[in-house]
Amino acid sequence: MAAGALALSPALASTAAAPAKPAVGIGSGAPDAILTLVDYCLQTTYEKLPADVVAVTKNQIVDTLGIALAGAREPGALELREFAMEMGGKPEARIWGTDVRVPAQDAARVNATASHALDFDDTYERSVVHPAVITVPAAFATADLLGKVSGKDLITAIALGTDVACRLANSSQPGVDGFKLGWHNTSIYGYFASAIVAGKLMGLDRDQLVSALGIVLHQVAGNAQAHVDGALTKRMGPGFGSYAGVMAARLAQRGVRGAKGVLEGIRGFYHQYHNRNYSREILFEGLGTTYAAQGLSFKPWPSCRGSHTAADAALQLVNEHKLKATDVEAITIYNGPGEYPLLDTPIEKKRVPTTVVEAQFSNPWVVATALVDGKVGLEHFAPAAFKRADLLAVTQRVTAVEDAGLARPGGGPGGTRIEMRLKDGRTVSKTVSHAKGEPNNPMSRAEFQQKFMDCTAYAGMGAAQATSLLQQIERLDTLADAGALTAAAVIPGAKQA
Repeated sequence: MAAGALALSPALASTAAAPAKPAVGIGSGAPDAILTLVDYCLQTTYEKLPADVVAVTKNQIVDTLGIALAGAREPGALELREFAMEMGGKPEARIWGTDVRVPAQDAARVNATASHALDFDDTYERSVVHPAVITVPAAFATADLLGKVSGKDLITAIALGTDVACRLANSSQPGVDGFKLGWHNTSIYGYFASAIVAGKLMGLDRDQLVSALGIVLHQVAGNAQAHVDGALTKRMGPGFGSYAGVMAARLAQRGVRGAKGVLEGIRGFYHQYHNRNYSREILFEGLGTTYAAQGLSFKPWPSCRGSHTAADAALQLVNEHKLKATDVEAITIYNGPGEYPLLDTPIEKKRVPTTVVEAQFSNPWVVATALVDGKVGLEHFAPAAFKRADLLAVTQRVTAVEDAGLARPGGGPGGTRIEMRLKDGRTVSKTVSHAKGEPNNPMSRAEFQQKFMDCTAYAGMGAAQATSLLQQIERLDTLADAGALTAAAVIPGAKQA
């Protein structure tokens, strides 16, 4: 057995090994697949997690807390934060960056929305899920609620929530792009993940945790129309999911019963949301031995992950050829069928973003910032940037072409090829298949630290405090009370709303 592998009970092992098959209806006698996932989560302890999973989970926490502090006052996130403070309630969990406490589920909603606001969050590229923006806020809200939750327990819950979200995404309509079907995968699978996180930390038993998952099943939502329209609700989806999971776990602990046929019931998740197109084999593949954390990517740039190969290609061209914007006559961006409709069309709109979300999902914009400023930073997704004549002059020179050859085999964001026709008659090009931050092209420890420092500075936190907070997170597995981190993240003198 591999190091860190989970020894499943005989009954659980036989269920996990079951081959892919159609969904079963309530009353059929076959156990719902949710039971296997619940037993797996209840049996897994910190000691069973592989060392690399622990390390990546710490990176998720560093990454998420930093970007949430930076995103707390962004449109949508700010209004939700103000609303929560205005409504008040039992002071259970902190709104990050403040010493204000609100009901735990409300804190999870606010912090998860802030975490997703800058589109700077981790990505599981196989099925395009951003797990940490759901799981980390739910975990800290629950830790604040309970008090004295150890760092090891927090890490375990987050790792399991991440794994469940990504397994569900992988197994649902395998081989089909969920975004093309209209789902916002982070949201719909995040409901289940947050219930797992909260339920694990709260010590729910098997029946209670199944009920918590049944309760969130009744609430699961998240579609991609907000992406299409550039709406702020896109960044709120993780907040809704994180809230729902914490609330569901609390209700289940009080004895509220949820549906039992959560995944394979006649009206369960796989049937109702995915027309029974799913794979048990994929759901349970490597259960207890491989973890989604081992396949996570992290973002060096605050934009849609699918745009990062474009950013990398543009930055490499600038650095290799010492290019300036004035050297370039025209730019052509080539993308696969997954990225082209989302990031390149309609080209007229992508050239002139007017909202943060529009800019985050515009390859012409990302490439222009790389060419003009030699970087893609938080400042490029603020409203003032959208009026910059130098950036808009470059976007007007951009065209885009769909190229099926750039699609990634097996799914996930495809590559990008950029051709720049220069005013001296030359044409230079660059193809990037794997963006910076992927497991095979990872960010270094120093790059994680710099991103954290940049985000906390953007939020108004001093360098000394940020450094101390970062060091505490890095030794999280030695902390007896993980909730100390939310206290350490309070920014002195910052506006509370």
